[in-house]
Amino acid sequence: MMLKRLILIGMICFVSFGFQLNSCQTQQDNRMIEMSPDVHADLVCFFKKGTTADQILEFHRTVIGIPDSKGSGHSFLPGMVSVVRVVINGFDGEAINFQPNATAEQKAFVKKRVSESPLIYKIYENVVPNRIRDL
Repeated sequence: MMLKRLILIGMICFVSFGFQLNSCQTQQDNRMIEMSPDVHADLVCFFKKGTTADQILEFHRTVIGIPDSKGSGHSFLPGMVSVVRVVINGFDGEAINFQPNATAEQKAFVKKRVSESPLIYKIYENVVPNRIRDL
C-alpha cells in the first residue's frame, strides 16, 4: 500500500514538472499583460440591456472562443490575448486585446464575429473603456 502511494506521488510530481516545463518553453516573452477598464483595449463591445449571464457565457464559448473537443472549456480565437469584463453606465461589456503579432485578418475576423452577434449593442476600437462617454 505504501509503495503504491509513493509511486502515485512520484507520478504526480513528474507530470506536474512536465506541465511546468512545457509552459516555460512555450512562453514567448515575460511581459505582463495589463488588464483593467483603465487600460487601452483594442476592441470593446457592449451587450444589449437584458443580456443574461448564460448568454454572455455562450458568447465567450462560441463567438470569441473556440470550444475544446472535450466540451469542458474553450480557448480564444486566434490573435486574441485577453478579455476583461467591463461595466459602464449599466452596460455589461468585454474589453478585448490582441496579441502583438496578431494579423490584420485575425483582428478583422474577431471584429466580424463580435459585430454579427445579436447580443451586441455597441462596439468601440482602440479605446480605454472607462473613457467611453456615449453609452
